[in-house]
Amino acid sequence: MKRRAQAGFTLIELMIVVAIIGILAAIALPAYQNYMIKSKLVEATTDLDAAKVAVTEGYSTNGNTWPTADAVSGAPANAKYVKTITYTPGTGTTVNGSIVTELQNTGNTNIDGAFLALFGVGQNDGTITWSCGTAKTKADVSAQAVTTMYSFIPSNCQH
Repeated sequence: MKRRAQAGFTLIELMIVVAIIGILAAIALPAYQNYMIKSKLVEATTDLDAAKVAVTEGYSTNGNTWPTADAVSGAPANAKYVKTITYTPGTGTTVNGSIVTELQNTGNTNIDGAFLALFGVGQNDGTITWSCGTAKTKADVSAQAVTTMYSFIPSNCQH
């Protein structure tokens, strides 16, 4: 008896391969989309850090007094994902101030139009203690729990 050599894959084998690829794609695509949104938020955190430096320097050089509201305003000229930056100075020496970014064009409805912020408390030694968090409005001076953003923002901003 002659044995015939197998010439290709059976239909079952091909269907198994297609099913495995489908399962991998179903897992990988949402993870990739979340990764892309997180990468877009790097612009916001970078802009917040730049504004933080300006405000902190103004606080220490003004004798532990928050700089005026025009110290940080608008949005950077090349901003794609940050619509505006709003600075709300604290009053006196130790009252909270904030720098709030409004996000846009991220492709996620939980992020577009939302606010990511740095909240500062002035210290008597000329420094400001900053914490990152979410905000509900541009004028917030303390962190608000906008939990729909938590899966996209850095863990230190989830207050």
